[in-house]
Amino acid sequence: MHDRKRFLTTAGVILTASLLASPALAEDWTAVTGQQSLTELVAGVTATIEIRAGVMATGRYLADGTGTIEAWGETFDRTWRVEGDDRICYSSDTDTNCYTFEQNLDEPDQYRVHNVSTGETYNFTLEGDEERLATGPGSEEGGLASPSAAEIAEQLSNPNTSMGTMNLNLDYIRFDGDLPGAGSQSATRVLFQPSLPYPLNETTNVFMRPAIPLIIDQDVPAGVGQYDNKSFELGDIAFDLGLGKTLPGGVVVIGGVVGTLPTATDDALGLDQWLLGPEFAVALVRPWGVAGLLLTHQWDIAGEDAYDTSITGGQYFYTINLQDGWQINSNPTFSYNHEARNSDNKLSFPLGIGVSRTVILGGRPWKFGMQYWHYLESPDDFGPDYQVRFSIAPVVALPW
Repeated sequence: MHDRKRFLTTAGVILTASLLASPALAEDWTAVTGQQSLTELVAGVTATIEIRAGVMATGRYLADGTGTIEAWGETFDRTWRVEGDDRICYSSDTDTNCYTFEQNLDEPDQYRVHNVSTGETYNFTLEGDEERLATGPGSEEGGLASPSAAEIAEQLSNPNTSMGTMNLNLDYIRFDGDLPGAGSQSATRVLFQPSLPYPLNETTNVFMRPAIPLIIDQDVPAGVGQYDNKSFELGDIAFDLGLGKTLPGGVVVIGGVVGTLPTATDDALGLDQWLLGPEFAVALVRPWGVAGLLLTHQWDIAGEDAYDTSITGGQYFYTINLQDGWQINSNPTFSYNHEARNSDNKLSFPLGIGVSRTVILGGRPWKFGMQYWHYLESPDDFGPDYQVRFSIAPVVALPW
């Protein structure tokens, strides 16, 4: 009797294991290999995913080995190729990701993708014959329909990018000069500068960028050897309205107007004038990075009339693309005050260097950076000696 029960129990276990392992109840995947099979799998495919709530991304791949990804309001160019006998590699100017593919034998429209470098695996569904659409959860970064951190970093360094960002800069400034005690003074400021470009077409954008300064702590001269400390004050808000155009060869030109509003909550932190003038920028955008120059000039048009204001300003900027979203870059600002009474107090010009990295967190790209500016020239009486900047810039979906 006991032997019979033991036999039935053993038989039940074997039967259950057999059923679980049978093709009818377990998924069966097979690798997609061979030049022709892999080419037929990708050529002509349109892949779409939701990279975060309400934000869609689309990748399109042509039979000639080219492709594009549309995400965050920007278009990213790619190339693709079959490598070896078992993988497809997608490349941008700064990044290459290779993938292997598996097909579900029970449901032939189901595929599984494996990133060779990161080990990430995700599934997608391939539907249609002539217009083939791949859908699925996809990948946060560098997938069939999602740009990598390196691709996004490259686009964010383009002054004519169509990507929206919320730029937040934290600046520490150390002063120096001929005034007694100047070398012991400093300032800590936060500059908030959102950028929400409005694309007119694939090569042209309209920009409206306010720059809102919050003075956390700043020492200002208040007589010979005397300084007042200003804390938690608002400075003069600046803005620019420009039109950007990308020309053949990666040349970018931007023209527009720049202005300053008398919003400072303390007279020592602002000009108490309305300023307005032109701006012009030119940049070269290449696979290795970006180099460019911005020039502005502002005159006073209203407000305090006890003095005149005429300031030429600008910014030189450069970016060198590295790997995995890392970049060497800086964008120091300079100015020349034509109305300064002493010629030694007219020019401020820093030399800058910095590093940044773009990462993707929760489907959203974030750019983190740090820069150091050393002033080669600054007003002799009282001016900046060096400046350290920490920056955070999340990418945001455009409202249009």
